[in-house]
Amino acid sequence: MIDLRAVRAVWLGGAFAIAYIVLDMLSGPEARHQTIAPVWHPAAGLALYLVLAAGFKGVPLLVATVLVAAAITPALPAQPLLSLVVGLLPVPMYLAVGAVMRRYLAGNAFFASHRGLLTWAGLVTLGSLLSAATYALMLLGADAFASRAWLDLVTRYTIAETAGMLVIVPALHYLLDAGLRADVLHRIVSWETLAYVALIALVLAVGLQRPAPESLVYYLLFLPLAWSAARHGMAGAVTAAIVLEAGVTIAALRPIAYPAQMPNVQMLVLTLTLSGFLIGIAVDVARRASHDLRHSLRLAAAGEMAGAVAHELNQPLTALSMYGSACERLMARGGNEALLQTTIRSMVAESQRASDVLKRLRDFFRTGTTALEPLALAELIRAAVAPFVGQASAQGIALDVSPPPRAVLLGDRIQLEIVLRNLLSNALQALAEMPAGAERRIAVRSGMDGATVWIRIADNGPGIADKIRARLFEPFISLKSSGLGLGLAISRAIVETHGGTLSVEPGPHAILKITLPLHDGADEGPDHAQ
Repeated sequence: MIDLRAVRAVWLGGAFAIAYIVLDMLSGPEARHQTIAPVWHPAAGLALYLVLAAGFKGVPLLVATVLVAAAITPALPAQPLLSLVVGLLPVPMYLAVGAVMRRYLAGNAFFASHRGLLTWAGLVTLGSLLSAATYALMLLGADAFASRAWLDLVTRYTIAETAGMLVIVPALHYLLDAGLRADVLHRIVSWETLAYVALIALVLAVGLQRPAPESLVYYLLFLPLAWSAARHGMAGAVTAAIVLEAGVTIAALRPIAYPAQMPNVQMLVLTLTLSGFLIGIAVDVARRASHDLRHSLRLAAAGEMAGAVAHELNQPLTALSMYGSACERLMARGGNEALLQTTIRSMVAESQRASDVLKRLRDFFRTGTTALEPLALAELIRAAVAPFVGQASAQGIALDVSPPPRAVLLGDRIQLEIVLRNLLSNALQALAEMPAGAERRIAVRSGMDGATVWIRIADNGPGIADKIRARLFEPFISLKSSGLGLGLAISRAIVETHGGTLSVEPGPHAILKITLPLHDGADEGPDHAQ
C-alpha cells in the first residue's frame, strides 16, 4: 500500500529543490542572468523555512540542494571545489537562525507582534551579516578586508539575504499552513489587491529610470505597501512585499543605467518592507483585540442575561408543571375530555412561549437581532424592580419607585429588563460599601418628554469619580474592584440598539438616565425583528 505521507514528503522535497535552484540562478549572490547584484535572495527564505518546518531532518536535503545550486552558478568558476564550499557558507547560518526561532519564536510568533518581528529581523540581519563577511573574505581575500569592494559586497549580500528571509518565510507560513491559508486567500483575493499590485508596477517602471537618490518616485512605493497592510494586515503586507521584490528582480534582468545605485534601491526596498510589516502587525493585533473584546462582551452578555432567562422561563415552566398536574387529576377521575384538551393546548402554548424566549436570545447572540414588541413602561419597571425589593429591604436600603406614566414603548422586554437590573444591581452594590448607620436610598423615577420616555435611577452612594465618569461606558471600566467592567458597556449597546441613550448625569451621587422612543403604534405587528 502506498504511504501517502511519504509521497507527499518526496513531492515537497523535490519542489523545494527545484524552487531553490531556480531562484538561486535568478537572484542568488552569483545570479548569472543579472547585470547587477540582486536586491534579494528568496532562496534563503526557502532554506530557512525548510529548517523551521523539518528541523535538522531537513539538513541532508538542504545541503544537497545548495551544492547543486553552487555547481550550476559557481562563485569562482575557475575553482569548482572552492565554489562548492562557498555555496555551503550560509547553511550554518540557516541552521542557527532556525534553531533559535524554533525555540524562542515558535509558530507564527515571529510575525504576530512588533517585538517578535524586530527580534526576528535582528536575528536574520546578524546571521546574514556574518555569512556576508565570510563570503566576501573567501571571494576577495583577506587583503581586501574593509576595502570599498569588500564593504559593497557585504552590504549587498546582507540586504539580499535578509530581504529574502523576511519576505519568503512568512509568505510560506501563510500559504502552507492550512489553518491560515483560507483566511489569507479570502482577504487578499480581491480587486483591491490587483489595484495596489498595479500601482507598485507603475511606480517601479517610472522609478527605475533614474537612480534612487534622485528619483522621489521610489518613495511612492510606501503608499501601496501601507494600503495593503492597513487593509489586509500582515498577509497584505507580505503580498505587496513579494510583488515589490519580484518587480525589482525582474527589472534587474535587463541592463540598468545606474547599477552603482542598486545598494540604495536594496536598502530602500528593505526599509519599505519592514515598515509595511510593522503596519500589518499593528492591524492584525488590533483585529485580534477587537475579536477578543467582542467575544468577552458576548460572554459577559450571556452572564447578564442568565438571570433574565431564568426569570422568563420560570413562568412557562411553572405553568407547565401546574397544567401537567391538572391533566393527571383529570385522567385519574375519568377525565372531562373537553377540559383535558383545553389544558393540553395551554401546555403547548406555554412550551411555545419558552421556546420563543430561547430563540430570541439565541438570535441576539448570533446576529444581534432584537425582537421588538409594545411594552407598557409601568410593567417593564415593575418586572425589573421586583427581584430587588427583598434584597434592598434586607440591607436597610429604601427603594423608592415613583408611579410611571401611562406610556408604551417598542422594545425587547428581556433585554431592557437586563439593563434596568444591571443599573439597580450597581446601585445596591455601591450602597453596600457605605458605613453602617448611614442613610441608603435608591430612587427610580420615570416620565415622558415629547416623543421619548425616560427612566432615571439614582442612589445616594459615594458617586462616580471624575476620572471614571468620562469613560464609564467603555469596556473594562468598572466601579467595583471585582467587576469586569462590561455591564454598563453592554447596557448602553442594548439601549442604543433600541434607538435610545444611556447617560450619566452630573451630581455628587450616581444618577443614570435611560431615554427610549415612545411607541407610535405604526409597527407591522406586535412582534417584529430589527
